[in-house]
Amino acid sequence: MKKEIDKELLIRYINNNCTAEDLLQVQQFLKDPMWKLALEKMLESDFSAMEDPPKADEAVLEEWDQEFRTKYFKKPPIKFWHTQWMNYAAACLLVLGAGAYFLSKQRVERVAIPTVAMVEKTNPRGVRSKVTLPDSSVVYLGPGSSISFPEQFAVKERTLTLTGEAFFEISKNPERPFVIHTGEIQTTVLGTSFKIAAFKDNLLSVEVATGKVRVSRKENTKVAELAVLIPGEGIIWNEKRGKAEAIHTDISAVKSWATGEISFKNRSLPQIAAELENWYDVEIRFANTTVVRKHLSLSIDGTASLADALDIICTTAHLNYHFNGKGQVVLSGNK
Repeated sequence: MKKEIDKELLIRYINNNCTAEDLLQVQQFLKDPMWKLALEKMLESDFSAMEDPPKADEAVLEEWDQEFRTKYFKKPPIKFWHTQWMNYAAACLLVLGAGAYFLSKQRVERVAIPTVAMVEKTNPRGVRSKVTLPDSSVVYLGPGSSISFPEQFAVKERTLTLTGEAFFEISKNPERPFVIHTGEIQTTVLGTSFKIAAFKDNLLSVEVATGKVRVSRKENTKVAELAVLIPGEGIIWNEKRGKAEAIHTDISAVKSWATGEISFKNRSLPQIAAELENWYDVEIRFANTTVVRKHLSLSIDGTASLADALDIICTTAHLNYHFNGKGQVVLSGNK
């Protein structure tokens, strides 16, 4: 049996111009499993003849589709024998199926989204850095923190993922909102400066220095707004309790954090110690529970030495400190 399909024979058959001998040969093709493969190769060859198909736009594709149908499906015959009609229908289905396959394949290739390279910046404890983003926005990344963002932002939205603590100065662009993802919380801005603290197992906070931001919680496919913040406002999110708390923010303190100033407002010594441990990459221990119960409000220069920071804290709280030889700082009450 002939395995190579005769293209001209197929066209004559579709247009009902076959002789009795032609019809017999086509019927043999229709019964042969290799016929479909041969037909697809014929169509692929026809499709490949297009000029630069991978770059074809929608109009070119539609034009080719119309030309294909016109070329192979002229005025349909009026009368058919039953078996002839069944064969004709089978041929049409195969031709249209193969044509649709190549057309859809071309469209998928045309709209395929290229892989976007991701950039990740990570600071170990004791290290801070300044990162400039693709849109010229600036991130002051704190110690023990990391950010991840695309090498090139998308056309409609700029996104970034934060773990830890950072101060943001976002370039204004109303057409491309900037969204920062921190776990299930996302902060959306158009152009502003603010600080986010989102360390694992700690309360998450967002504090605004300039502009306006919207803080939302994403759960499954739903996004619920928690707050819209303006300068001097902030929010604390307690993940364990599933609750948000509004707070007042010291704008000056938020801005100063980016340049190295650490401010504490009515913070317990364990909270202050945890901040210093991350900032200076050190371990701090307490000699007794009396020390732990103290709360302080103060600011220290995070660019100065650890000893300078400890001097300020211990003078304010009437404490002593010493290094125990194990790389640890021990805080104790005055004797």
